[in-house]
Parts: sequence; C-alpha cells; structure tokens
Amino acid sequence: MKKRIAAVLLSLLTLFSASCGVLEMREADPEPLPVTDRLLEQARKPAEAEAGEQLPGLQLYTLPEEEAVEPVVTFAFAGDILIDTFIITDAARKAGEGQNYSFLRTFSGVYRNLEVADVTVGFDSSATHPKGDSDPTHRTPREALETLSAAGYDVLNTLAWQDEKGLIADCGMEGISTASGGTNAFSAEIKGVNVSVLAVGGEALPIGSDAANARIGEEAENSDFLVVMADWTPGMTSGEQCAAAYYMAEAGADVIVGTGNSVGSVDWLERLDGGKTLVAYSLGNLLSTATSYENLTGGIFTFTADLRSGVVSVRDVTLTPTFTHMEAGRREVQVFPLSSYRDELAGEHYIRGLTTDALRSYIRSVVPAVCLPNEYRD
Repeated sequence: MKKRIAAVLLSLLTLFSASCGVLEMREADPEPLPVTDRLLEQARKPAEAEAGEQLPGLQLYTLPEEEAVEPVVTFAFAGDILIDTFIITDAARKAGEGQNYSFLRTFSGVYRNLEVADVTVGFDSSATHPKGDSDPTHRTPREALETLSAAGYDVLNTLAWQDEKGLIADCGMEGISTASGGTNAFSAEIKGVNVSVLAVGGEALPIGSDAANARIGEEAENSDFLVVMADWTPGMTSGEQCAAAYYMAEAGADVIVGTGNSVGSVDWLERLDGGKTLVAYSLGNLLSTATSYENLTGGIFTFTADLRSGVVSVRDVTLTPTFTHMEAGRREVQVFPLSSYRDELAGEHYIRGLTTDALRSYIRSVVPAVCLPNEYRD
C-alpha cells in the first residue's frame, strides 16, 4: 500500500512540474486509498470546493456519474394455503393471552424463504373471513393474514374466493382473485420496473379462452414484466395445461405459475418471437392437513427478472420444496423447508412410515434438478 501511495504521489508531482494542467482521477481500487498527503486530500475533493486552495497548474476533474441501469426484481411464489378446522383448532391452542389464534409457529419455518424477495405472492384457497364465520371448514382468519403479511407476503391470490370484507388490504397486502367482479391483477412500479401479476381461470377468465388471452396481452402491453397465475380448470390433463401455457406465453406472459394439490414440473417454453417463458405448473400446498405426503408437499418458487440489457431475462430460478408437519390428531401443524425436515420429526408425523429420503426422492422425480437447491442435486 505504501508503494501504491508513493507511485500516485510521484505521478502527481510529475504532472505538476510539467504544468500539464489536467489530472483525471480514476477509481482503480474499490477500497479508497488512505489520505496521507495534502495533495492527495485535495485531489479527492470536488474542484469547486477547493478552487481557492488549488496549486497552480493543477486542474481537478471529477468522474461523471455512472449511467443508470435497469434494475432487477426478485420474486417468490408460494404454494396453496388450505386452512381447515384442524388448522384453526391448532392455531387456537397456540394462542397467547388476548389472542384468538396464533399462526407464528405455523409459518415460522419458511419466513426466511418468503421475506427476501421484492415481490412475494401466494395462493389461498380458504375464504378470508373474520372470527365466527358460519362455515369454519375453509376460512382464513385475520390472525393468519397478519402472520402472512409479517412473513413478507405482498399479494394473496384467493382464487375463486372474493375478499368481500377487505381483510387482505387491512393486513397490508394486495388481494387478487379469479372471482367474477373481483380484482384480477396487481400492478406496481418496483425499483423502476412496471410489474404485473394477473390471475386467470374460473368463470371470469377461463383458461385458454380468448378473453383470458386478450387480458394477458393487455397486461403485457402495459407492463415491463408480467407473471400469470393460472388456476387450471379441474380435470385438465398435463398435456392440456401445457398447450394452454403456450397460448398464454404467446399472449405475453413472461412467467406462468399454476395451481395444483401437488408440486408439478418446471419448464421453459420457446415463443415465436425467440424469447422464452418460464412455467411452474403447480406449487402444490404450502399448508394443508391432507392425508397423503404428495398433498403435504409444496414449493416456494423464486426467480429474478433482469431488464438491464433492455430485454426481459429470467434467471436464478429455484423451487425450494416445503413440507407440512402434523402429529396425531392433526395437531402441531407447521410448515418446514424440506431440507431442514428430519427423520425424528417424520417419525412423529400423522402419516406413519414417512422418511425424509422418500420425500426428497419424490421431489427429485417431479422437478428438474437444475431448478432445485444444490442439496437436492446429488
């Protein structure tokens, strides 16, 4: 470092003695050089601030500001939430003084996976009702919504349900749905990028219909980056889903994320314009009390939208598997990243005979290895 400082001093003094009159400062090292000399100290200050102190023949220029580049936006999409009487009862048992329910432990295992993205979106098949609704079998109380908001959720897709009571907005999230008369899309400018998330399916915008594809085209025209959340029509085969995804890709979707009770494959679709659309056909269930391990497995799907080159590119694609733990009587319900789930817990599961090796093998058989975290690729 002393030699570097001496070299800089020698260069500056040579310029001064020759009265060249121009010194262009360049940041050659990411760490600033220590200021040990008045001449170096003077060179680091703006020329206008040092006008009265400049030495004869030494003219200081500041570097121009770097040109602004298009930023990148990170996304996280989580599997479906199906809150039923077992989960409600379990949350009531976990409630503290003055609480009706507590969902903190229910979701705490996946907080880190959800909160890191710029935009976090999830599915919720349960209606959003306050405490005391007449149909307790499928309802998401305020306490659950507050927990999801604290976990980092920005948008909640309630599929065919409509949030008539406005609880989602009250809890600091945006609500979208496929319900007739509901809000189908979320749009926002995030880090300088116009982002849209559009829900299609159901009666309002049936999958594969001209109305749905036209709406996709409109959203694509008005945004820099469009994610379509597809609520597949019941009974659709994987081939029919793939064909519908191609139409949505051609209509303008940059990414497609579908629904389903179990995790589906991840694929890239090549469009006629030469671009590619990323598709996650199903993220399974993030939270449920189903009686098969396939329906207790979900995925948190993360990716980055990079617009710095002037065109959309999607990178850093990862599907992180999750698993819902529950014990006898479907109690102690909690979501874990599958990578942190252990055989000791699996041995206590409501479904007998589970092993983490079997769960991991199942995920590897469905999702391409390149889209899984490193620990699943061996």
